[in-house]
Amino acid sequence: MQVKKNAILAFILVGATLSAQQTFVSISPSNKNVVLEEFTGINSDYCPDGHRIVDDIVAANPNRVFAINIHAGGYAANTYTTFDGDRLRDKWNVTSYPSGMINRTTFTGTSPIYGEFYFNQYTNNQLNTPACANIAARCTIDCATRVMTVNVQLFYTANSAVDTNFISAALVQDNVLGPQRGASYYPSQVINGQYNHMHMFRGFVNGSVWGDTVTTTDSGSFVARTYTYTLPQTIGNAPVRINDLSIVAFVSEGKANIINSCKAAITYTNAGLMLSNMQPADNQENCNIEFPAYVRYVNLGQTIVNSIEIKYGTNISGTATYTRSGLNITRGFSDTIHLPTITGSFLSGVSYTGYATITSINGVAVSNDTIKCLLRKNKYNTYGDSLTLTINTDAYGRETTYKFMKIDGTSISSGGPFQNLASAGTMENVIKIGVPANGCYMLEVYDAAGDGINSDYGNGSFSLADNRGTVFTDNGQFGAKAQYLLNCTLPNSITPAQNVDFAVYPNPAGGTLNIDCGQKVLKTEIFDMQGRILLSQDNAEAISLLDLPQGSYIVRVTTPEGTAIRTFVKE
Repeated sequence: MQVKKNAILAFILVGATLSAQQTFVSISPSNKNVVLEEFTGINSDYCPDGHRIVDDIVAANPNRVFAINIHAGGYAANTYTTFDGDRLRDKWNVTSYPSGMINRTTFTGTSPIYGEFYFNQYTNNQLNTPACANIAARCTIDCATRVMTVNVQLFYTANSAVDTNFISAALVQDNVLGPQRGASYYPSQVINGQYNHMHMFRGFVNGSVWGDTVTTTDSGSFVARTYTYTLPQTIGNAPVRINDLSIVAFVSEGKANIINSCKAAITYTNAGLMLSNMQPADNQENCNIEFPAYVRYVNLGQTIVNSIEIKYGTNISGTATYTRSGLNITRGFSDTIHLPTITGSFLSGVSYTGYATITSINGVAVSNDTIKCLLRKNKYNTYGDSLTLTINTDAYGRETTYKFMKIDGTSISSGGPFQNLASAGTMENVIKIGVPANGCYMLEVYDAAGDGINSDYGNGSFSLADNRGTVFTDNGQFGAKAQYLLNCTLPNSITPAQNVDFAVYPNPAGGTLNIDCGQKVLKTEIFDMQGRILLSQDNAEAISLLDLPQGSYIVRVTTPEGTAIRTFVKE
């Protein structure tokens, strides 16, 4: 590399040349900005703590530190992984999570990979180190075609230490809702039981894992590159939402040693309102199979939004229209709409696909991407005045708690945390729950780590049973919370026993049910499990069941001393 002998003349000539071009990169010497690449995965307990540390560093150094969270390796479980991310992980043989690179620089040892507790120290080191080059980037996204155009400019204020440098443009996405172990280390990121992933790496948009070659790296050199990239609808398991994207551009010495970095300013064309996400409402208000949901949208266009029309529905229901007026949503601002209840012939415990799209803005028809979400309502019927909850915790039982409550949140029974085990395994915990009255109830089982009770540390699960047997079983793979609605029914007009004791036999019964009671039987009645009377006979200590189908039933016996009930099964 030839050294410039007359730096002053070079800067004068460069300044004159650049003034005739459309330049936006600074030509004044500066210190390095920092790219903080954190290797992470949804099955790493401590990764959310790393996310928190990174976010604190970014917040303390606005426009100087740029985070890229790379999901790669075994802890990522092929969730949110990318080809480019896996190549970065393989290059540096990352085995510890969370860990990361600060400008891909080796400070001690032989590797640029360090644990999260070194992030702040080495970030400060780089922020106070002079950079030999400045970098700036601008990005335009055509919302109609989803074509992204990235313009990157470099200006060398000093000679690079090596002849060849490389430009990279990383696509990063915020607000990806999904699973994550250890969510309790960063509880502010949990939304409706899901973890809100930020700075998620989606790949490089300039066509190479290691960047675009730059060979003019002497002081005074100016470099301009343009990259185009068509945004897919999804990458891996995550939808690619235009308004949640950013570009982190940087220039490096080969595969390591980032010289400088920036975040691109983004301009949107053919833009208006963009739907950001759709989620089922967290609080289910009743035991009907219905789906309240909400959508969030952001104004990326120039027009102030005064009214909006959204069409929405599910894969088994028709499309409904929701119109909202009286708005004043200016560019860059967002709003959340709670949609009216989605109704249809839904089944309990089955997942359905909800969808929503914006069809008009300020009364003018528009076309827009459709966003989707999974809707699932775990609603079951239970019968009788007591329930049995069995929770088989995994090795981390102290992460598990539960709450059985009325639909208004009034607690009926709650418990946990439970006991930890010395190694991976399960431990059974049996809880009896008394149901005070007919009505709608809710059972929630929580995991403080955000990864359920069945994720490599024991095959945890839980189940609920009433007096007929098992109502449902959950496999324990749920994240931070599992929620079930329970329509609990006590038999109609059946009062508790008052000094009455009796037995029925045989049980299960065939054609006849016999009553063994120490008192005179005035009346024998048979109810179904919904409390509807099916048979009634006076002065009978045996009653025919020939007209009843197989199933579970309730028998009530009335004597001079009062009444009592028992359950039985008809074979």
